[in-house]
Amino acid sequence: PRTLQADIEKLTQVGCNLLFTPDNEVMYPQGKDFHTFIHVPGMDDKLCGLERPGHFDGVATVVTKFFNIVQADVAVFGEKDYQQLLLIRKLVADLNLPIKIVGAATVREDNGLAMSSRNQHLNETLKQQAAALYSNLLELKRQLESGNQDYSALLAQAHTQLTASGFTLDYIDIRRAEDLRLLAAGRVGSVRLIDNIACNLA
Repeated sequence: PRTLQADIEKLTQVGCNLLFTPDNEVMYPQGKDFHTFIHVPGMDDKLCGLERPGHFDGVATVVTKFFNIVQADVAVFGEKDYQQLLLIRKLVADLNLPIKIVGAATVREDNGLAMSSRNQHLNETLKQQAAALYSNLLELKRQLESGNQDYSALLAQAHTQLTASGFTLDYIDIRRAEDLRLLAAGRVGSVRLIDNIACNLA
């Protein structure tokens, strides 16, 4: 969901003095079918890339356009969408863009659910079900950090528990991406949610 007016109000409250909010006609004046697109390899064949074909090409393209238009020194992206954060870091490194990418820690609701504009589509019952995503990632982290290395069994157990909690899972997985990361995505009702946490085996 797009919540532009609410976003403007929140940004104004914290002292933001400039906003750039272009529409499609500004960003794609000839239409998307006649526009150059940027492809970052290694992203569209795993995790969210498998579930959303073409999504990351769109992200890479529009973010590059923003960077070129705004000429910012620093850009902040949330760690909640960790795959997107990695994509943007690779994009910046590969194209030698003079911009520092900062990952912002995930902010959570009281029950642990990662904050997202999509959460407004969850009623109270679905919000409680959605909290299982984070709690299962935490349990998976605890098991791994306590020495359990049966990854397949741990993932199967988490999958079963999340399904029992009302999730239709796209994936739950353990990946090495700069650090060990536990990632999951799935739907509660019709709302697709994603989450991830770091895991330290040192």
